[in-house]
Amino acid sequence: MQKENHLLRMRRSGWFDIMMLFLAFALVLGVLGLVGVISYHNAMGRVTADMTEYEITHSLSALARARSTYLTAAAVCLGVAAVGLLCLRFISPLVQADPRRQMAMRRTMRALQYIAATLFTLVMLFPIYWMIISSFKTSEELLNPVPTLWPLKFNFQNYPNVLRRAPFLKYFYNTMIMTAFIMLGELTLGVLAAYGFSKGNFPGKNVFFLIVLGALMVPFQVTFIPIYVMVSRLNWLNSFPGLVVPNLVSAYFIFMLRQAFMSVDDSYIEAGRIDGMGRIGTIVHVLCPMCAPTLITLSILSFIGGWNSYFWPKMITTTDVRRTIAVGVTYLRQTFSGLETSNYNEIMAGAVMGIVPIILLFLILQKYIMTGMSKAAMK
Repeated sequence: MQKENHLLRMRRSGWFDIMMLFLAFALVLGVLGLVGVISYHNAMGRVTADMTEYEITHSLSALARARSTYLTAAAVCLGVAAVGLLCLRFISPLVQADPRRQMAMRRTMRALQYIAATLFTLVMLFPIYWMIISSFKTSEELLNPVPTLWPLKFNFQNYPNVLRRAPFLKYFYNTMIMTAFIMLGELTLGVLAAYGFSKGNFPGKNVFFLIVLGALMVPFQVTFIPIYVMVSRLNWLNSFPGLVVPNLVSAYFIFMLRQAFMSVDDSYIEAGRIDGMGRIGTIVHVLCPMCAPTLITLSILSFIGGWNSYFWPKMITTTDVRRTIAVGVTYLRQTFSGLETSNYNEIMAGAVMGIVPIILLFLILQKYIMTGMSKAAMK
């Protein structure tokens, strides 16, 4: 009975499930490692004396080559799970029996959370930091065998050089026009479609919505060939219609807005109709204001997606006339005539210029992203 009480107490803790997840990972990784060991020994049994080390290595399967990694990871996961379960079994009762120990444990956990959050933040921000400091380095310093975490000498000429080598102001203009129209089209068509799927009542509504959800599973790289042929026949290459029209509808936005509209009670819709509002008036004056956080979130995501778009603009732009900034950065390397060195520092400078608008937008409006996501997922 006492053992059952301990087990029930441990299972009530949220950490118990996490430890079970580590055990599951350890089991899966351990099985992969054992399979790799067996495959390795089988392969080594077929090795002949005239085989080179290269031939031996390439005769091994992927599991055989990574057997040590799998076994090490399994051991780490197993160790974490074992330590965690021992703490739940023996240390947790001691902590719960003394209020002072509970307070000390809360402080320790809070400190560990701050440390973990700081480490994750540093890992996430390091590529941006490296890009920024690299934009101020010289080509020689950037290609040194030993990288430097701070420029030995700041080279501010990289940014003027980028503006001279490529028409970046033109890239900014093209990107801004394309992003604005894509954002407007995705939101407008998404709102209208989401209203129909959430508040409309017509035959086949659920079937059509399933088709929209199915579009989420098809990557753009699968459908871009027929779209490219269509755009080419319409003579929309190197034009704003070619950049904008294929991206005017987003199945993801329709899904998110439908979820947000479904969370609005139908009594508000009926009240609007009593006041004489039509469908458009209901959408504009009732649904959109009540789902403003979701709309703002999707606007931000649409702006970021349009600004960072690379694959499609690269396909249909062959000149600087309608080239966007994401594509333009990749062409900076072709503008450099050096043979022994490369202009990676100028490429970094161009990349910094390209991400400044979306970073500023995110820093200013970041609170709406989580708010909108949470509201859209309520129903």
